[in-house]
Amino acid sequence: MDIENGYFLVKFQNKLDCEKVLSEGPWTIFGQYLTIQPWTMVFDPTQAYPSVVIAWIRFPALPSYLYNRKIITKIGELVGKVVKLDMNTDSRARGRFARMAVYVNLEKPLVSQILING
Repeated sequence: MDIENGYFLVKFQNKLDCEKVLSEGPWTIFGQYLTIQPWTMVFDPTQAYPSVVIAWIRFPALPSYLYNRKIITKIGELVGKVVKLDMNTDSRARGRFARMAVYVNLEKPLVSQILING
């Protein structure tokens, strides 16, 4: 349903489809940037841009002793509420970096880096 101001309301029949769409975005469709957010009571369709978005962040060169779901989630919470941990991170298949999707409040200064043991 077209709400206004470029916003649409979508209802999913399948919870897994909803979770996939929420956690794997943002998306580019026909060259247009599309972000998908769960509905909240404070959503304001008259606002031209959302104040909170879901963004993927990554932690390169994370020391192996920190490569733990709980620890990585706590680190991610320094940026924002963690939405999803990358499957490789979640399964502890250590790659080049850990990554996760977090809510980022665009009305606050962005966290560009987090120093660990530094």
